[in-house]
Order: sequence, then C-alpha cells, then structure tokens
Amino acid sequence: MEERKEPKLVHRFIPCPQYDVSGMECWLSEMAEQGLLLQKDGLFCGIATFEKGTPQKITYRLQAASKSTSMWSDNNGDPDVEEMELSEQFGWEYVAKRGEFHIYRTSNPKARELHTDKEVQALAMNAMKKRQEDSIFSSLFFGIIYPYVLSRGKIILTMVHVGIVPITLAVVAGLWMTIHSIVRAVKLIKLRKQVLRGESLGSGKEWKKGMWVYHVTNTLRKCVYVVALIVLCKVLGDNIMDENYIPLSEYTGTVPFQTMQDFIANGNMERMNMTVGNLNTIRVWSDMLSAVNYEWDEAGTVKSTDGTVLSGGLEVLYHETKADWIAKRLVVEYLRKGKEEKEYESLELDMKELDEAVAFTTTLHFPSVILRKGNKILYARFYTSGKETVEFELSEWAGFLAESLMD
Repeated sequence: MEERKEPKLVHRFIPCPQYDVSGMECWLSEMAEQGLLLQKDGLFCGIATFEKGTPQKITYRLQAASKSTSMWSDNNGDPDVEEMELSEQFGWEYVAKRGEFHIYRTSNPKARELHTDKEVQALAMNAMKKRQEDSIFSSLFFGIIYPYVLSRGKIILTMVHVGIVPITLAVVAGLWMTIHSIVRAVKLIKLRKQVLRGESLGSGKEWKKGMWVYHVTNTLRKCVYVVALIVLCKVLGDNIMDENYIPLSEYTGTVPFQTMQDFIANGNMERMNMTVGNLNTIRVWSDMLSAVNYEWDEAGTVKSTDGTVLSGGLEVLYHETKADWIAKRLVVEYLRKGKEEKEYESLELDMKELDEAVAFTTTLHFPSVILRKGNKILYARFYTSGKETVEFELSEWAGFLAESLMD
C-alpha cells in the first residue's frame, strides 16, 4: 500500500488589504497558476498558507459576509452550512475567511457567479456596514477616549509618572488603530455602494500596484502595536511588583527636599517597620518632560537631643521639569487629582516667595500642599500621630518644604 505523502506547504505574506477585493482575487488566482492552492482556513495574521501542487486555472471570489467572521461568532465565523451547500451546487467551494469576506473558488470556467442578485448582496453589505460602524466606535473608544478618561484628563501628570515613551507609543497605537478602522470602513462602504449600483466588487485592479506600500504600512502598524503592548505591560508590571521602589533603609543618596528629620533640629529618625503599600520607600526616575523626579513616602518618629518628638508621616512628589509650563501644568493636574478625592476642602496658604502655593484637605483630613517655583514643583502630604508629638502649623511645615524650591 502506497504511503500517503504529506502536502508541501508554502507560506506567503498577503500583498493587499482585505477591502481590495479584486486584488485579492487576482493574487490567489495567480498563485494557483504557479501551483499554489490556498489551504482550507489558510489565512491567518496577514499570512496565507498554500499547498504546492500542479499549476491550474482557479477562479476566486470574495463575498461579503452577512454575519461577523470573528472566531468568537457562530460557526467560527464561517458561512452557514446551507450557504456552503448551495454554493457547491453551483460549483463553488468555500475556502477561508478574511476580514469581512468569505472566500470561494472554482476550477470550472463556466460556473455561474455567486449571488448575482444585487438585493441579496446588499443585505450582506448592509450588515457589514453596521459592523464597520461599530468597529470605528470601538477603536475610537478604546484607542483614544478610554485612555483619556482613565487618566481623568491628567495627560502631563500621567506622562511624567509613567514615562513619555510608553504613553506616546500608546497614543500612536490608539490613533493608528482608529485611523486604520476608519479607512477600512470607508473602503468597505464604497464597495457597498458599488453593489447597490449593480456593479461587480472586482475592479480588475492589479494587485502588485500597492503591494509594497501595504507591506510597509501593515508591518509598521503591527510593530507599533506590539512594542506599545510590551512597553506598557513592563511599566504596569514594574508598578504592580513595586520594582522601582527602594526601601528607605537601603537608600544611600540625598534628596533635594526637606524630610521629617529636617523639621526638627538635631533630629534622629526611627522609621516604622511596616509593609503597607509603598510605606518608607523612595522612587527616583528621569523622563523627557521632567529630568529629576522623586516619590518619597516615610512614616516614623523623629527624636531630637532636647527631647522633642515628632511622630507621623510625610509623602512627597518632587519634580524638576524641562520647562516652566510643564511645572505649571503639573500644578493644575495635581490640584485636579486632589479635587477628585472625597471631602475636598481648600485651605489658605500664603507664600509670596513662590510662584504658586495651594493647600487643601480631603477624606483623611491630612493637609496637602502643591508648591511651585519656576520649573520646580513639590506635592506633599504631612500628618502627625501620638499624644507626645510636636504639632506644626500648615505654614510651618509647608515653609520647610518651600525652602527646597528656593535653591
């Protein structure tokens, strides 16, 4: 008994977009003339899989799908069984799906065309039009609107904390995804109009004409998506795992702002030995918008040689931005962040030596300040605890922090 040989498979990049119906049909037919026959379900992620065999004349047709072709839809996005059986009666074999189209083929040059009734085609094209409108909305929402809402409009603040590179990549990917969806929808809607006018979907266009432009733009688009996803996953992963935070007990550098130990002369800091969030940690980073950035969170007790005790905590976010306007914008967005918290209440703080000074309390009733001098900005929250602790007025401890901005 002769052993059945496994078919030899050949892979090719698809040279034209899904809405280029004529180009796709022409390319597949030319591949058949070279002995490359498209495999069943042989289209995936921009690559076509062919079975190498004898050169032959094959006619391909792309038909607009009347329902979603997603793998999550009914029947895995393939045509209904009745539709495939009817096509087979006219000599057409269903092969694969691509985008909004089902692909059929025939080796019979006299086979009648599929769906010659323009009303039937129009129904499928109308369903396709509705799906494309939904696709545009989804791309616009998830690519642009949702990220903006997620940041609550604090674009510069998000860029400084997350990094301008991953945010820029995400914005470019979102815009490209939206524009790509719009272009695809417009092209498919034009095809729908052709059908309603009784014209053939195919235009006789040579598929090689825009091949390299399509390959380059398609490759760039996918690269942007992949890089943006990798970078954002790394940023999110580092934040979730607290990879960028160093325990204050291990930090040997100096910070450009006053800390609790500086609030009391000859003070000695004893930090709390607790693991709650990022308590008693520091994060130091640099970015294109802000060259120097510190995130400081300490809690403990400062004792001076004269017996003075200060117990509590201090949270500081410090930035030295590349330009004054960035610092000004950070003041606005930090204040917006404060107002988003519950029980926001503005406090009076007069510090004429600074360009801007804002104070407020929120749910926990701990006072917070936003201080700016030129391109330097400091956002801080200070609280005290314990009966023996020394108390500071808002203007006092804010004054200590303001000195950091005067150098």
